[in-house]
Amino acid sequence: MTETASDGGSTNLDGMSTERAAELVNDDERDLGERRETLAIVARDGTVRRAAVDDALANASKVVTTAETRVELAAEKLDGARETASPVADLDLVSTRLGDFDARLDAVEDRSDALGEAVQEVLAMRAEGDLYEVARRIRRLTTAATEVQRAADDLQFELGSFEEWLTDPDRRAAELDGDVDAVAESIEELDELSEALGGDGSGPESEAGRTWAAARVRHRVASLLIADLRAELAALRRWAEREGSPAPSGIEPQIDEVQGRHGAVGDRLASQADPEWVARFGDRLTALDEALAAMEPPVAWGEVEAVVAEHRPEAE
Repeated sequence: MTETASDGGSTNLDGMSTERAAELVNDDERDLGERRETLAIVARDGTVRRAAVDDALANASKVVTTAETRVELAAEKLDGARETASPVADLDLVSTRLGDFDARLDAVEDRSDALGEAVQEVLAMRAEGDLYEVARRIRRLTTAATEVQRAADDLQFELGSFEEWLTDPDRRAAELDGDVDAVAESIEELDELSEALGGDGSGPESEAGRTWAAARVRHRVASLLIADLRAELAALRRWAEREGSPAPSGIEPQIDEVQGRHGAVGDRLASQADPEWVARFGDRLTALDEALAAMEPPVAWGEVEAVVAEHRPEAE
């Protein structure tokens, strides 16, 4: 990473001012200010010092240790949530959420393990390694550790909310009611959009044509959302019956209303489509319909996003 000296070796930055060292460092991916900030990690009083590496690494190691601890706490939190959920873990509504949390914990644990490996790599370089590269790795390590800590903290927070959801039927009903409202708002937006569209003869490559195709995609995804809402309501009813608690009330009529509006929007999109739009985008929309038809509640929304990205109609 450092500038090559006239004798073919690399410039020794030890004892050089951070300003001068930043000018000599050969790193085209970062500007002068970023190089200066990186070198400051291994500097004392504005001078790059190899002796500063140990202190910099010690500080980074503290950040890594904090991140690792937060990951351990998240794992313990998941164990607790799993125990709380055990009486109803057979419900897809619950097992799907637990599976999502398991996958997130696995991912953050892998990232946490990688932090320890990165620390060892820097330790191996501290005595003789390129000082700029050492500083760059320490900076990257600190950033990665901070991101791991944030992900672990977010996971802990969401697990806490999940445990409250598990133990409070009123909260479960309220969250479902909020989800119904969110889908209703989305369909209202589609309704307004469909009213603004029409067969204006502007051709398949027009902005209106692309907007129509995008609206058809959103409309199809909304049908999955509605199916998911109905499946969740059915699961909450079974849950309430098992516990002997009141079942959610007043939600099914809301879902029926949303589904009715969804159908009306679909009819309008179909009737107002320019034939050229249908010819241009129809095949990909059909492929999307077929791919999404294989998905059943509880819907894995990450998979839905991947399918939509693969089949989304685009003007060539």
